[in-house]
Amino acid sequence: MKGMVLHLLCGLIFMLFQTAISPHFLQPGMRPNLLLILVIYLGLSESFLRAAFLTLLLGVLQDVFSGATLGLYATVQLTVFLLVRIFSDHLNIESRPLLLGLVGAGTVLQALLLGFLLTTFAEAGSVLSILLSDLPSQVVFNLLAGWGLLVFLLKLQPLLGTRQGMAGLSHQSKHHGA
Repeated sequence: MKGMVLHLLCGLIFMLFQTAISPHFLQPGMRPNLLLILVIYLGLSESFLRAAFLTLLLGVLQDVFSGATLGLYATVQLTVFLLVRIFSDHLNIESRPLLLGLVGAGTVLQALLLGFLLTTFAEAGSVLSILLSDLPSQVVFNLLAGWGLLVFLLKLQPLLGTRQGMAGLSHQSKHHGA
């Protein structure tokens, strides 16, 4: 329970940074998506139900605070989480470069899902061209933020009370998060 509360608190801090602080200091293409990185981390390190609940809750909160279309970010975050869970059974998720590769792939996937959902279900016009033009810089800054958060979260792991063998460490069970 302590780990779940700390992950939720991290998510709220990341959301506050993304919606209230970073727009004043960083250009739009230079803002890392910390919630996406947290969702990928949860997908690799927590039990399925706990991580799915946190992902859905963080997506709904992101919709409430920064979204114009209610349910958009909840759907996108949950889709990214589910794909991470599916692929994590087939990949060596103990590899830190692979974790960063998942952050890059998650960034691209999120942009494509947002573009598809906005053009299909909302009057968003040419949103896909806007998302794709910022995508290279978004991938770079998400990778940099992902690397920093990976180092930070792995140092914070003993305080969270989570089990050993979390993503990025040398011991990962076949049934991670169980």
